[in-house]
Amino acid sequence: MRPSISTHVSDGSPPAAALLHEVLLSSDTLTHTLCRQLQINATDFNALRHLVFGAPLTPGGLAGKLSISSAASSALVDRLSARGHVVRTPHPSDRRSVLVHASPETVGLMVSALRPIFQEPHEHLNHATPENQQAVVAFLEDVLHSIQVHSESRPAGTPAKQKGRS
Repeated sequence: MRPSISTHVSDGSPPAAALLHEVLLSSDTLTHTLCRQLQINATDFNALRHLVFGAPLTPGGLAGKLSISSAASSALVDRLSARGHVVRTPHPSDRRSVLVHASPETVGLMVSALRPIFQEPHEHLNHATPENQQAVVAFLEDVLHSIQVHSESRPAGTPAKQKGRS
């Protein structure tokens, strides 16, 4: 059953803004649930998201994606490897380096956990008019741009302001 949200939001925000807030909160809840299932912390989970839904990375590449030090990345890869979540393979063009891959078991677990969440909305979008699809795309592009701009503009080590999120 779909949750409904009132078209009147107490702070005067449009319903789409209120729903976006709920999506972000639900995403946090899902992340915490998956972290508990995988027995990992949030940084490890973010690393796995890059590895499961992106390409294999070197430990240094992973450090860059996560904005952590090389030493922290090495420790992270060691933790994930010890739990069977990642495997290291020799880098094909750099003998001194390795590539880190998500293990097939972890890929399967994450995909099976996330597929149902995206499947129904995907089907709804397939049946939407091109105009409605474009409106959704434009809104999501604006949200993504805003997140990226505000993430990049924060100096390293500065905590994010939790405006609107708890």
